[in-house]
Parts: sequence; structure tokens; C-alpha cells
Amino acid sequence: MRIFTAVFASIILSGIQPGSAICQERDAGSDGGLRHTIASERDFPISPSSATTTVSPSSVPQAMERMSGSDTTADVSLGAIYAGGDFGTGSQTSIWSTAVSARVRLDNWRLSASLPWMRIRSRSTIFNGIDATPVLAAPNTSPGKQTAKGFGDITLGAAYTIAPASLPLEIELSGRAKLNTATRSSGLSSGETDYAVGADLSVPLGRVTPFASFTYRFLGDTEAYHLRNGPAASAGLSYEVGANSFLLTSYHYSRAATKLINNAHELFLGASTRVPGAPLRITGFATAGLSNGAADASAGLALSAAFGSKAAR
Repeated sequence: MRIFTAVFASIILSGIQPGSAICQERDAGSDGGLRHTIASERDFPISPSSATTTVSPSSVPQAMERMSGSDTTADVSLGAIYAGGDFGTGSQTSIWSTAVSARVRLDNWRLSASLPWMRIRSRSTIFNGIDATPVLAAPNTSPGKQTAKGFGDITLGAAYTIAPASLPLEIELSGRAKLNTATRSSGLSSGETDYAVGADLSVPLGRVTPFASFTYRFLGDTEAYHLRNGPAASAGLSYEVGANSFLLTSYHYSRAATKLINNAHELFLGASTRVPGAPLRITGFATAGLSNGAADASAGLALSAAFGSKAAR
């Protein structure tokens, strides 16, 4: 939490600088694709939502890079998150997750991939889900705490951005697939492929950008558990603090994978800033659970690097 506080403080200090350089930077050489053309005419960050409505060490830095509105062609990130709580089971669970992620932009298309390393200590059955989010299948299935750790399942994604010239909004349509790449000995994978389709909508209003996101997840059944398909959603807003820094707060909901676990409701707070003179962005974030189906609390940190035009500011 000290690291998160330091990131937050640096963002507030960077906001003292008058004016915004985002529009000026977009106007220079922004001649390719509908997304870049429309962005050059507006002075606001694009949608901060991740189209997965999940909080993970891969989805959060992805969202923050999108918020920057830069026309970089690719970025990579390394993120980590720690989550703890009893998830309504009466027994404490701890989840440590790190993820290496990469994203490539091709005009209005964005392709992504992420690979997590996870350590889960719990009495309950928990699988590695899409973008390294935990999928709770059943509570207290072991008499004592068990530790599952190792590389988890890889997630591949594709998204398409629509930015109408006549309307001050942005829509992103996306799809994701979690493929079974974790070893059986790690105890992390369900052994099945999971899918998700989603849509984001954001409406920039000056420095403030309200947004909403909806996802429907298709979870593969295991031999022991029938995992329910179901929705996830989020809503919130971002605030631009200076030219390269953002604050974000949102509410998140996701349906439980089985009837044995409660649905998850949680609040999210994030802060992100670009490192001056370098193509790097540092992001701190935290969540607070509002239901038994969510972690009591979590906190994370991510570092991302952008490549291509205007990566360094």
C-alpha cells in the first residue's frame, strides 16, 4: 500500500502543470485509421475499461495504456497482485498472481496475450481463469490448506474499437480465450478452455470519462464441477490529472462460477502515471470487497513499456 500511495502522490503533483499535451501530440502525424483521426480532434483519454470487467495484473495495465490515448503500436507489461479473504467460506485464502502481457495495435484492432504465474493457498478449489483472475469452484474441499503454484493458462484476446466522428463516445468490442497451458501438477488449471465476449462504452466529458463494460463468460466444465456461464460488468469513471496521469474508480460485479459460491461485488481504485522522458508507465491499484464472493481486499502494481510512435513523452 505504501507503493500505491507513492504513485498516487506523484500523479497529484504532475497535475499541477497547466494545460494538456494530449491533443497536440495526437495532431502531429495522426493520419492513419479512424481511431487516430478521431482522437486527434478530441482532448480526452480513450476508454479506460478493459473489456473483461476483471481486476488482474494483465487487465489493469492494459486499461491504463488505453487511457493514455497514445498511438504506440505495441506495449508490454509486468504486473503483480495480492488478494486475500475468506470468500464466504470461513477459511482464509491467499492469492498471489503475476503476469507478463503483450499488446499490438493494428489500426482499430488490438491483439493481446498474457501468461500468469500464480500461487494460491486455500482449502477451497480455485482455478486460474481468464486474464489470471481466480475462479472459485467449491469451498473447503480440503481438510487443510493446499498450495497450488506455477505458470497458469495463457489468455489470448482481440478487440475492435469504434469511434464515430459525429458522437463523443467510444465503443470497443472484444473476445478472449483462456487456453489450457498450465501443467496438471501445478493444480491451477481446470483443464478446459474458457471464453469471454465483451463490450465497452465510454463518454468523455472533458477531463472526466464515465464508462461501462459488460462481459459474458463461457466456462468449461470439469469432471467434478459444472461451471456456470454468466455475466460480469463494471461501471465507473476516470479523471485525467495532467497530460500523462490518470485516476480511476469503478464498481465491479461478476457471477459466481458455481452455486456453492456467492457472486462477487467489489470497488476498484487505480492511479497511473507516465515516467517522464521514458516509454514507461507505472500503475498502482487496490480493491475492496463488498460481498462474500470477492476478496476482502487486494493491491497490485504494474510497470508497462510502450513501443512505436510517440512511446516516450
